[in-house]
Amino acid sequence: MDFKKNITSVLEAAYLLGYRYLTISQQDGCYVTKGLKDDTPLALNFDTNFVRKLEQLNLPVGVSAEIRTVLDNQCADEVIALQAYEQSRDSKVTHIRHKPNELTAVKSTEEQYLLTLNGIVKTNPGDWIIRGVNGEEYPCDPEIFKKLYDIVE
Repeated sequence: MDFKKNITSVLEAAYLLGYRYLTISQQDGCYVTKGLKDDTPLALNFDTNFVRKLEQLNLPVGVSAEIRTVLDNQCADEVIALQAYEQSRDSKVTHIRHKPNELTAVKSTEEQYLLTLNGIVKTNPGDWIIRGVNGEEYPCDPEIFKKLYDIVE
């Protein structure tokens, strides 16, 4: 699993959902907030190995860092790659219907972390990564996907 690729994806997703600050805390772990005085942080529950790799970014502990600054200074190459992926995403998506909504989904080929509205989730190869009506992403097991979604041709 590529650490910088995944942290970039999670932070970009957080930014898309309106989160602007990343904080790494000894007591509270890693979380994002929409403002500096946000009372409702979203916990980023990474596994222990992933958290250790966060230290490689040399972010100050207990201080909120602007997500955009972290991405620009620590993950610039990964941001460019993610932007290229997003531009080519349209050619890879499968249109699906979760009645009554039409959504898009991409079949995962590797393990990766996603920022969902419920926090960080690890995907498995073969899972469908669904983009919801508000731009949020979430994984779906292939068997559950078959039961809940119709692919739109």
